[in-house]
Amino acid sequence: MKLKPCYQILILAAIVLCVYYPALSAGVCSVDDPRIIAAYNAGAGKTLMDLFRPSGTYYYRPLIELSYYLDNLLWSMHPRFMHLENILFHALNTMLLFLIARQVAAAWSIKAPWFPLAGAMLFAVHPINTEPVTWIAGRTDPLAAAFVFAALWCLLRSLSTDRLLYLCPALLLFVLGVLTKEVAICFLPVAMLLAACWPAPARSRRIVLLVLAGVAASCGLLLSILAALSPTLSVSNLLGNQVGGPLAALRTVTAALGFYLKKLVVPFPLNFAIDAVSALYLVPAILFLLLVPFWLKKRSLAAVLGAACAIFLLPALVVSLGHVAWTPFAERYLYLPSAFMCLGVAGQASVLLERGNRQRWLLPAAVAIAVIAGSLTVQRTFVWQNNLALFRDTVGKSPGFGAAHLELGVALLLKGELRHGREEIETAERLNDRPSIRSLIKQNLMAVRLDEGDYQGAREYFFRNFDSLDQAGPEFLQMLVKADEGLARQAADAAVRDGIYRGMIGTYRLLYLKTRDPFNLYQSGKVAQERGDRAEAMAYFRQAVREAPADTHYRAAATKMLQRLEVGQ
Repeated sequence: MKLKPCYQILILAAIVLCVYYPALSAGVCSVDDPRIIAAYNAGAGKTLMDLFRPSGTYYYRPLIELSYYLDNLLWSMHPRFMHLENILFHALNTMLLFLIARQVAAAWSIKAPWFPLAGAMLFAVHPINTEPVTWIAGRTDPLAAAFVFAALWCLLRSLSTDRLLYLCPALLLFVLGVLTKEVAICFLPVAMLLAACWPAPARSRRIVLLVLAGVAASCGLLLSILAALSPTLSVSNLLGNQVGGPLAALRTVTAALGFYLKKLVVPFPLNFAIDAVSALYLVPAILFLLLVPFWLKKRSLAAVLGAACAIFLLPALVVSLGHVAWTPFAERYLYLPSAFMCLGVAGQASVLLERGNRQRWLLPAAVAIAVIAGSLTVQRTFVWQNNLALFRDTVGKSPGFGAAHLELGVALLLKGELRHGREEIETAERLNDRPSIRSLIKQNLMAVRLDEGDYQGAREYFFRNFDSLDQAGPEFLQMLVKADEGLARQAADAAVRDGIYRGMIGTYRLLYLKTRDPFNLYQSGKVAQERGDRAEAMAYFRQAVREAPADTHYRAAATKMLQRLEVGQ
């Protein structure tokens, strides 16, 4: 049976849409997604120039920022449309991989007619890709992969047709990929590997290799200059949190390699927060590194694609050394490597079946695997339907990861399960070793005490963490005021209540000094009025009216209160 390539492409697109259809209802993941939506919505005031201006962080990804900017313009950051984009990017990548496989099959004389369809189908349904496709913030990988695959297709067209003109769009697409996510830089060594091993005219290969080597040298020089000029981008800063020296770093990277190699073949258990890997993964990593040189000598398709897979794993190995992401290990980093692994497996299976004249078995075998893998991917997609299900799953698989307990606790609080939410966040506080979320944990623990009506407990928790009001940030001071408001309402003794009010005025005064927000002056005036101190209340209201913007609601209220107090003098 023969099926035209255009129909095979449509089948692949349909498979992706069917498998990932539940992701349309996945909503907003509490990790990174709210930050993205807040940063690019209409109120954020971002301009096109802002997107392309370096931010001074590890990342410079203007094209992924542009995609979120367009999300706001086109559909106001609606999660359903943003999920649909991710699914469509994955469908596009699957189709591009199919086209790449067709060129590879022609060059390596693979006679199995279903090899391109089988390889692309395995990639389409591979469970390891659920995270980058289903998570809004995971879009970086599918979008970068789209540019990488398109660049690779152009490169292979150049090698296959001996027309160097295809190199120009290949290099342009490569640059666009790098501007989407740094992992796209690995296109250069992979392109050089393919050019060196491609069964094409020697003249064409030499010219392509020369051009790619020149581009690689230019990129290396540019990165060296950037690293020298920017401490943020320096290797020493990236690895600053690594403990144990070079030997420990080598052990971490090698174990990460073994772990990722295993994940590509056996992706389970799927986990959103992988905070550590076993030292046993050193074994497969070392075996792989020992076998690769002998494997590459054959220049077989499986060897070349396996090496390409390993090259695209390199950025993930670097990330495992530092705290530059939510977790040091992540399934989303395997999006690009999984494509080459799937092609390699399908290619090797095609070669083996050809030897036994059983090429027709390839498609049924691929379909059987795809059905199993696709059903597991659908199940995983349902886990991503809501934060409570996702983080219950995550905590069950990474019980020692404090940040996961924090996210689960917040999800439980939003469901109204205050006691269980508080327990999870307290667990997060006990387990956490990351300074970046320490303050967030404390904010949530103080907030849950307020939600429970434990105002005294909230106040005591505040002073357990801060020796004085000056040490606390505005968010903690605002919660302290709420705690004092609750205590004032509960106070039966007038003297006690008056003391609480005096403390609240002091807190509001400090909030004003820290934020320069006149609303805190207005609040101070209201508290002073509650105390019966007319002169102090009038002084705060006057200052609030003088400093508040004309369009604020409390300016008019402060004006009325000031007039009433002046009339009563």
